[in-house]
Amino acid sequence: MIGWLLATAGTAALGSFFPLVNIELYLLGVVSTVDGVSWWAFGLAAAVGQVAGKTLFYFAGRGGFALGERLLKRLEAKRKGSRWAGWFEKFHQRTVERPWWGLGVLALTAIPGIPPYSLMCLLSGAAGLPLLGFLAASLLGRSAHFLIVAGAPELLHWLPAALGS
Repeated sequence: MIGWLLATAGTAALGSFFPLVNIELYLLGVVSTVDGVSWWAFGLAAAVGQVAGKTLFYFAGRGGFALGERLLKRLEAKRKGSRWAGWFEKFHQRTVERPWWGLGVLALTAIPGIPPYSLMCLLSGAAGLPLLGFLAASLLGRSAHFLIVAGAPELLHWLPAALGS
């Protein structure tokens, strides 16, 4: 049991910075095939793993380590050239003024992942959100996201019975 949860957290952490690893697909597969572990435990393990990995993005946004000149230039160009550019600037300004507002926005955008959660982690670090607040807001939002994903097979199994089919 604990091995499956650790594997799920590890896969989520790996997928947080290596986009070819899709934790949602992994989660659907493991929830559907592994007996003896609750779907909500898998969802929470995925949330913890992904937030652990995305914390690197937060530290990069804070300037904790260099991303590399080339990657930094690509991120800046993408941020300025995207349709979200104005939104990011407003987020940064409002977060500096009201950190609680920034934490709430981070938690809400972590649920669907729109705008991209990776960019929100970078921006949260750059805006100076406190680390514990970042972790709490991220865990709240990502837990909701992964509990929805992990619970989907159970809901699809339960729904026809509930509707009398």
